[in-house]
Amino acid sequence: MTANKIICPGCHLHLADEQLAPSDRYNASGECLDLFNQLSARTFALEHPDFHHQLSVDAYSAQHAGGVAKGMTTAYALIGLYLALEQQYTGRQVQHVHSIIPKQHWEPISPPGQAAAITVQEVLRANTNEDLYAAIRKWAKSVWNSWALQHEWVKEKAAPYI
Repeated sequence: MTANKIICPGCHLHLADEQLAPSDRYNASGECLDLFNQLSARTFALEHPDFHHQLSVDAYSAQHAGGVAKGMTTAYALIGLYLALEQQYTGRQVQHVHSIIPKQHWEPISPPGQAAAITVQEVLRANTNEDLYAAIRKWAKSVWNSWALQHEWVKEKAAPYI
């Protein structure tokens, strides 16, 4: 007997259907959100000075844009990915920028036609802290690259904070 599957609307990950409620913040199945919550518990507990947790939040948020996700959530995530990956900001520095961007209405940004190839599930497979950091960075790059058509827009929005 095979278990029923559910497909996450954001990352298209196929997971066993555990009848979890879909996310009310991200364009994500409850099952995928549960994986992200597991990752968050790991990254938050590490208390690394660079705060790698922020990169995982931004990667997940950008990968799960659309649907119920707010435009502000997606914009902040993309700005965070840009700052971390192209400007070499630490998670703490990205978090600071997020705190000083004026809270305003951000128009929803349509997600890319092709989701990033790496998902939170693959990141969770990392065994050591070093492997986890590397997996988060690889995932974030994959997500950032999937948004290539929005890179100029993101750079323009991030410019005042660099």
